[in-house]
Amino acid sequence: MRAAILERVSTEEQTRGYGLDVQDDACRAYVERKGWRLHDVYKDEGVSGSLIKRPGFDRLMADVKAGLVDVVVVHKFDRVGRTGRAFWRWVWQLEDLETAIVSVTQDIDTTTTTGKFMLQQFAALAEMEYNLIRERTQGGLQKKAESGGWTGGAPPYGYRIEGKGKRGSFLVIDEHEAAILKAARTMAVEEGMNTREMAARLNALGMVTRSGKPWSHSNLRAKLISESTLKAIVTFRNPNRAHAGHGAALNKDGTAKHGPTVVIKLDPIFTPEEAADLSAAMGRLGNGKPKPKPQGYPLSKRLFNEHTGCNSHHVGMARTSREGRWYRCTGLAAKYPGDPICTCKMVDADAMEAAVWGEVVNLLGDPDRLKAMAAEWVGMAQGDQTNHADRIADLDRQIKEREQAITTTVTDYAKAGLPAVAVAAATRALTDELEQLQAMRDEAAAWLEETEATAQRARDLEALATVARTRLADMDPAHQAEVLALLDVRVTITGPVPKPKLGLSCSMAEWFKEHDRLVPDELTDEAWALVEPIVKAWEPEHPNRRLIPSRPMLDAMFYKARTGCRWEDLPERFGLWKSIHSRYKRWRSEGVWDAIMAALPDAGQPVWTPSLVPPFRVEGRVDPRVLTDADAGAETAPAETGVPGPATSGLSAGVHALLRQDAVLVTDAAEVVELVGDMGDLAPEHKGPVLPRDLLDPAARHVLAALPAHRDAEPQEIARAAQTTPDDAIARLYELRALGYVERHGDGWKLTRQAMISVRDGHTAR
Repeated sequence: MRAAILERVSTEEQTRGYGLDVQDDACRAYVERKGWRLHDVYKDEGVSGSLIKRPGFDRLMADVKAGLVDVVVVHKFDRVGRTGRAFWRWVWQLEDLETAIVSVTQDIDTTTTTGKFMLQQFAALAEMEYNLIRERTQGGLQKKAESGGWTGGAPPYGYRIEGKGKRGSFLVIDEHEAAILKAARTMAVEEGMNTREMAARLNALGMVTRSGKPWSHSNLRAKLISESTLKAIVTFRNPNRAHAGHGAALNKDGTAKHGPTVVIKLDPIFTPEEAADLSAAMGRLGNGKPKPKPQGYPLSKRLFNEHTGCNSHHVGMARTSREGRWYRCTGLAAKYPGDPICTCKMVDADAMEAAVWGEVVNLLGDPDRLKAMAAEWVGMAQGDQTNHADRIADLDRQIKEREQAITTTVTDYAKAGLPAVAVAAATRALTDELEQLQAMRDEAAAWLEETEATAQRARDLEALATVARTRLADMDPAHQAEVLALLDVRVTITGPVPKPKLGLSCSMAEWFKEHDRLVPDELTDEAWALVEPIVKAWEPEHPNRRLIPSRPMLDAMFYKARTGCRWEDLPERFGLWKSIHSRYKRWRSEGVWDAIMAALPDAGQPVWTPSLVPPFRVEGRVDPRVLTDADAGAETAPAETGVPGPATSGLSAGVHALLRQDAVLVTDAAEVVELVGDMGDLAPEHKGPVLPRDLLDPAARHVLAALPAHRDAEPQEIARAAQTTPDDAIARLYELRALGYVERHGDGWKLTRQAMISVRDGHTAR
């Protein structure tokens, strides 16, 4: 037999002198005593038993899969892994590959039933040991933090660890890093520099970061406003940093999981007055003015530009050189001098938000469509929550039956005076089924929790829909941001960003905006009749002077206001643009223009305004373009799809007729998406309900299927039908009786009513 030796030692065990040589000697002696051939030795040094990825074990598994190893020899089973998650995953994988596992010091061989049973006991003890180690470690860290010591990890900037690697280590001020912080404070408070200027100055002076890299403005700012710099404290198990992956592990109620939060006090680098000045300086702009109150930018971190190939998000800002609100790509800010930046243009916030919000209002303004989409989003009918609850209740019942069956079997075997090995063998299948049922219940409970959370989100959408027609159009940016977060909206710019027009604005366009007037269409005879007396009264009566007719000139002026073209770009049919421009200026200055517009009715088109909205695409959990009719090219579900109801339902007759032809049967919305969506949008695989008999051992299922449906049968007949021995058939029959599938009638055995239902759902009874 080809044997492989697996050896592992953690860093903690290495420091205690428990090395690989101890394991190597014992395992080699065991292999030699057994007469096996040693294939190879696989070592993992300084690796925790709870880590799933280990180089030595990964190499071993590759050889096992290649068929080069028959048995794996370990010094102790905790050399494989102390956590049940890691341990049992590997054990099952080796069993599937028909490879045995042997523990030298525990003398366990998994090729036997007794060995497997003992292995389960040792694995449980190893898991308990791991939990105890973790509790002791977390408790030690908690005690150390409460005493003011350093709990480990990189110290905050400006401090170093005194007594590093020793008991009782704590933080003290690092004079070199503190000098850099003080220099930065001087630049901010006394010279009024912003963080970008400060970072450039520090880099030029050679005062770089702890790692030797140049300062970026964001990194420097984070160091200057940290609680260790301004407050001289460090928060251990900080729940506010858990979202970033650096803080404490939290319970569901938001409290720290392994102990209460502790504030560790440090020696201050700055006096309270110096820290207050630094905090105030970091709250000012580079020009010394206080930062304005932040405005709402609902598309911040939701706006991207794929046209430039930049993957950075946009954030809202106010420009000092130009009025208005704008979105600026974060890729335009160099992290340090020389860092490449993107070519994204700034986007007008008002125009972009209005365009995106218009699509959202179109979606939320139709409650019926939104509710239908929300139901599809949930992915299941409202009754599915009840189905999950019923499934959990059914699994609870089955778990209770298995537990009672195990208790009954152990009691019967104990009364009969059978050995513990026989008891373990008899209850093995029941124990495996119990574990599988418990795992299924946990999964069903997770499904129920996820369904309830998703259903709540759908209800939130429905609530939005009910107020959409009256409130959404007037929502402020803060409330818009909440709605966009609910819809999980992502906006992607797909084309060039229009440049805003600079310089003097058109005085005619400004007049229409100021007076809130529509631009008249081309003058009709009736409209010209209203203004002709005004124009004629203005025209001079000099007999030798001929003027260009005023009617086409007035039409040219309205044309410019409607289209936004330049004076020189007016169509030739209106005449010389210079003459038209001159006539307009005279009319404005002499009051004729106001008189003409007062005579005309307020009808026509809005004055032209330049579009500052680039081409864009809206994506999210509910894409507004899918729910509006604006996207004329969108595909719709073909008429050949349907969800049939009962055959007795008249409403389902049409769907059943289609299914008799070439129609496609669909079960839910996901399968409709698979039919009409993009390539690769596959619906999840549907699994039928798990019946109790599906959890039986294969041999027990064969015996169960071998029983006649309406009469009893003797063990010899059942054994022949199940293609097994009479002794094995009898053992399986007692196991099935404990589970309630069969009952004994004299010398024969018969199916119970429960078993007849289960068999009818599976194999055909004889």
